[in-house]
Amino acid sequence: MEPVPVPRPDPRDNVSITRHAYGLAAFHGDAILREVPKTLRRVALLLLVLAVTIPAFLAGLLIVLWHMAG
Repeated sequence: MEPVPVPRPDPRDNVSITRHAYGLAAFHGDAILREVPKTLRRVALLLLVLAVTIPAFLAGLLIVLWHMAG
């Protein structure tokens, strides 16, 4: 049995470019969507840290300024 040559698709063909683009978008889109929960957890942790540290910093600054004025 002799192998039958199969013509390679022309890379400049719009259909193959479109299929390739859809494939890349699906692959990377899935990867991005898998990162969303991790990112949201990090943002929530950042907001929690800022909610505690900024008032503590401002209170400390107010105390230092109070002592410097008196």
